[in-house]
Amino acid sequence: MLISKLSSDVQSCFDAAGYPRAAALVTSSRRPEFGQFQTNSAMAIAKLYGQPPRKIAEAVSRKLAELGYLRDIAIEGPGFINFSVTDGYLREQFRGQLSDSRHGVPAPTFGSTKTVVLDYGGPNVAKAMHVGHLRSAIIGDTLRRISTFLGNKTIADVHLGDWGLPMGMVLSEIRRRYPDLPHFTGPANVDQSVPVGLTIDELNELYPAAAARCSSDEASLLEARRLTKRLQNGDPGLRSLWQYIVDISVASARQEFARLNVEFDLWRGESHVHRRLEKLISEVEASGLAERDLGALVIHLGRPEDDHEIPPLIIEKSDGAVMYAGTDLATIAERVAELHPDLILYVVDQRQRVHFEQVFRAAEKLNLIHDGRPACEHIGFGTVNGPDGKPLKTRAGGVLKLSDLINQATDAARARLHEVGFSARGGEEFEVAARQIGVATIRFADLANNRTSDYIFNLEKFSAAEGRTGPYLCYSAVRARAIQDKADRRDMSLEVPVAPSSDVERNLIVLLLSFGDAVLNSFNKRLPSILCEHLFDVAQAFNTFYHQIRVLNEPDADRRQSLLAIISGVDRQIRLGLSLLGIDAPQKM
Repeated sequence: MLISKLSSDVQSCFDAAGYPRAAALVTSSRRPEFGQFQTNSAMAIAKLYGQPPRKIAEAVSRKLAELGYLRDIAIEGPGFINFSVTDGYLREQFRGQLSDSRHGVPAPTFGSTKTVVLDYGGPNVAKAMHVGHLRSAIIGDTLRRISTFLGNKTIADVHLGDWGLPMGMVLSEIRRRYPDLPHFTGPANVDQSVPVGLTIDELNELYPAAAARCSSDEASLLEARRLTKRLQNGDPGLRSLWQYIVDISVASARQEFARLNVEFDLWRGESHVHRRLEKLISEVEASGLAERDLGALVIHLGRPEDDHEIPPLIIEKSDGAVMYAGTDLATIAERVAELHPDLILYVVDQRQRVHFEQVFRAAEKLNLIHDGRPACEHIGFGTVNGPDGKPLKTRAGGVLKLSDLINQATDAARARLHEVGFSARGGEEFEVAARQIGVATIRFADLANNRTSDYIFNLEKFSAAEGRTGPYLCYSAVRARAIQDKADRRDMSLEVPVAPSSDVERNLIVLLLSFGDAVLNSFNKRLPSILCEHLFDVAQAFNTFYHQIRVLNEPDADRRQSLLAIISGVDRQIRLGLSLLGIDAPQKM
């Protein structure tokens, strides 16, 4: 937490010089030749005080000098304050971090943590997961990991699409193919078995066929709607068949998510809140906030203070079908009643921004969200595109299955490992490493890109062992571990007997001490890319260190021990950081 510590001390210096402490902001220097850190705050407040920025900078610099652990304090340009920290201070701070299993991330204190519900993944029952599910799953799972590490009670809910008309479509297609299936004939036959041929692969083929049929044939669509209503009204036969479909779909989804190291605490679906919908509709009607418009139940949301007009929200259609908005409102009510969250994060495609804006506003009006609790946020993200800039597809132009993308990344990892001769180490060890590198390829490629931006998935680029890639970070961790394995055990210690004596060492230690800031900012800004950038910077600085500094052949024992302590810090921090990104770094490559 070096940046946070410096910011606090610099704020005190602004305060002591007679300027607002809240205005002070410290960042890593963009021009390292002028110092390790800088603050531009003198320029930011110059107009407020009617003083030249340099005059403010000079007053603050005198206070900075009194801190005792800063060096090379200098004013550049119109009022930039540049400075570095002393080598002795770096040594002491680094010694403290090495003995801390959290690498400088503050341990949670009583009252400082929250209950956080994360809604991500969202696969649809009876539909194969595809690349469109990738970002929600990876970003959501990473935020879950970081939130948990920060001490929050974090609850991840997959929120399955297992209700509504899509299920009716699937049921209608099953009925068309298996007209004698007893589940459609009445409750007396509920316990009859499902045909052996109804597998997850067939289910994945059923939905697109059903959707195509319903879009072109009105009679098929009406049949799907009738079956949907029967299912939701509790028809025992359809409920039994539906449960079978849900069970095998969930089993398949668990396997796919597990391959990406994505985890959930709850496997609830839209159906979980079906029992709440009737009560919700009644409350909406009684609230005075809604009206019937051509038979549909609509909430007019109006214009929040100093904000734009929000479109009306349709809760229920004229035929009595509850819309996604109704299900989402019922889900908020359910989570508030059962999970008591302080914060709910919805990791969903940013094209759903308006929908969530409507739902959150409606939840406030209906008092489901009271006095800002729980705070609800839509964590939107861009799409994963192919070389043509359009959503990633197969070579044949179809939707790319998630399992196929994982297989491609794993195959690319195998090829890379063969290139370095890793296959000679043994079959199982090789396959474990290939799976780990494959996951690193996919997850880091996704997370390193700005969450809100689209990005082009380039497997050759993202699977490379150099550049801003997951394999590069894994390789850096493996290199650090290999150096330690070669070292004399007598030199292995977390003690740092001597201070750094070169800029290469200083730069690396400064980065290692910035880990806590990167972790906190990644969660507070909901941007895992911040942690990705930090880990990449550490890996780059470490590889520069590796090529320029003698370690194992260093003749001075104290210095050799200090250098090995730095390498140990790199190894442990990269592996910890990668674990927060959902990546397991191999022990060897």
